[in-house]
Amino acid sequence: MSKKHPVQKNSRKTVSPQSQTRQKSGRINAQADRPFDLWESTFSKYLPGLFYVSLFLTLFLGISLFDVKISSGGDDSDYILSAKKFMEGREFPSWHGSFYPIFLSLPYLIFGFNLIVFKITSFVFIVGHLIFIYLAFRRRMPSLLLSLILLCASVNSSLLYFASQTYSEALYLFLQAFSFFLFFEILDVAERSDFNPKTRIVLWLTFGLMMMLLSITRPVGYAMIIAVLFYLLVTRQYASALRSFLSFLVFYIPFSLYKWIVWGIIPGAGGGRAEEILYKNAYSKAAGLEDLSGMVVRFMQNCKLYLSKHFFKIIGWKDQQSTETSVFVTLLVIALFLLALILAFRRKDKYMTALALYLGCAVCITFITLQQSWDQSRLILIYVPFMLILFAWGLSQLFTTGKMKIVPLVTAGLLVIIFFTSLSDTSQKLKENQKVLAKNLRGNLYYGFTPDWQNFLKMSEWVGKNLPESTVVVSRKPSMSFVYSKGKEFYPMYRFPTEDADTLVARLTERTGPLVAIRQNDLYRKNIPLVQHLVTKPSMVAVVSQEDEIYTLHRNDASFPQMEAFLRQNQISSISADSMLWLLHRNNKTFYGISPDTLLNNLRINKVEYAIAANLRAIPNAKTERIINTVQRYLYIIEMKYPGIFSLHHQVGNDDNEPALLYRVNYSLYGLSPGKP
Repeated sequence: MSKKHPVQKNSRKTVSPQSQTRQKSGRINAQADRPFDLWESTFSKYLPGLFYVSLFLTLFLGISLFDVKISSGGDDSDYILSAKKFMEGREFPSWHGSFYPIFLSLPYLIFGFNLIVFKITSFVFIVGHLIFIYLAFRRRMPSLLLSLILLCASVNSSLLYFASQTYSEALYLFLQAFSFFLFFEILDVAERSDFNPKTRIVLWLTFGLMMMLLSITRPVGYAMIIAVLFYLLVTRQYASALRSFLSFLVFYIPFSLYKWIVWGIIPGAGGGRAEEILYKNAYSKAAGLEDLSGMVVRFMQNCKLYLSKHFFKIIGWKDQQSTETSVFVTLLVIALFLLALILAFRRKDKYMTALALYLGCAVCITFITLQQSWDQSRLILIYVPFMLILFAWGLSQLFTTGKMKIVPLVTAGLLVIIFFTSLSDTSQKLKENQKVLAKNLRGNLYYGFTPDWQNFLKMSEWVGKNLPESTVVVSRKPSMSFVYSKGKEFYPMYRFPTEDADTLVARLTERTGPLVAIRQNDLYRKNIPLVQHLVTKPSMVAVVSQEDEIYTLHRNDASFPQMEAFLRQNQISSISADSMLWLLHRNNKTFYGISPDTLLNNLRINKVEYAIAANLRAIPNAKTERIINTVQRYLYIIEMKYPGIFSLHHQVGNDDNEPALLYRVNYSLYGLSPGKP
């Protein structure tokens, strides 16, 4: 047997020391040429561990920042009240979105009115959204960037705030992340012929359910089905587009039929939402409706508000009290989005293309449908984690070779800065929350509110304890009053119901004949005793206001001779209603009209007996003369025609400390009573 065989089998190619040195140097130089790849190869190993770190930070900081109070926004308590009404079969929740109140009705049914339980569900959703962001984007974007984004989200106080609130943001974030996870899995499955058909069907149906739930959680949730269909059609996946639409309809049609059959809500009826969207001012119908140019201006203004102000507030790069906006910064953010969208299409990255299309659709819908007066960070917060993912990915793909190859690493550096600015902001809020949380847990549920809110909520509690359950009481924040009165429902007064003055005058003139107008400043300037004004009240039919200029409109007939004598005696001139309108139009300032009888009849029809008039601050963190005076204005207009009809029944808080006042409606003073006029 030859002895050469073993030698040949074990022989190796001889490499000179110089060659070994050149190969090793080449590997080092290649890594140096792509520094991001070196970091990426390291972080890809530690991504699961860093995910668990972010999960721990979310749990720890979420508990530390937990807020057991209801916010002063009011929408969070609206969801709870809607859940109660739905559970009792009295009302279907449709105004803010259906699904969250429907979901809350389940813990309400099991645990009763338990605010902490409701809030814990939000905590679970925030944790869940982080988990599914990780599951959706691992192996689909650079591990280094995903790790940093998860860490940024885990310490972000804006996101963590909704972990202890009963707003729909936490639920929407969860559904959004879960939907992306499912859709990405579906995209991967489409390339595998060996995949179990039953599992494929389950994936599509589950994704269809998520799309339906997104659409009924918030109207902007329709952006998911729009973006998915657009992506699949553009990429010529027609069968998948049909599957996605059918999987959506499988759940959406039965839900619509349920609303129609059980609640009498006609499919496609928006409950007035479309008209509300078109109003120039969400709180004043008298301002009229937006035209096409107005909608374009709204979109542009919202771009500035949310992209250059609120987005940077959320990531910690702008002070929370800042009101500054910037066209340049807005255009920069839009450019980042367009860059990522173009690169996703060019690189044929199906995941980032789908993400970019969804964000573009959802953000545009948000900016078109919201009046600028909303101006709240939470309206864009639900997109921020995904915006960071898209922007970071886009920058990492922009320059990978040449002199700009360091850009992807700079992108990671920017995320590190976001992490530390977010952590700094959260640390400050953590210190502020410790004392508040301790006081709240010891039973002081009002600690942490400013005096105006304390007095209002204490008044709500007093009403719940001291007035019969059947008593109808007006509240500017009825759902908050509901929470702090331990379940008593209040009559809502969200806005002051103004009318277009020209329309009002025309309608009243047709009904009563010619009208005359009295300028109220003329009455007060002459220091005429108020008791003498009473002769003008019976003929009053409306009030027209333009800033500080107020006119009362009166019937001009022989039925009111005392008023004519009063005007002559005090040398006060009256003018025709048409002349008044001409003067107001000439000033080129907004004005409105209102009928005191219409306001009073509204109270009578709804059997209102009391009204809470609180001094809620218009500027939350500053005590000024500006207050949310919706109820006060409502009562004042009625009082102008019916003096003495309201009397103070109870007060919480000193006169100089933003008190809440409870007024009783004295219908009997004018021979009236609650009920149908």
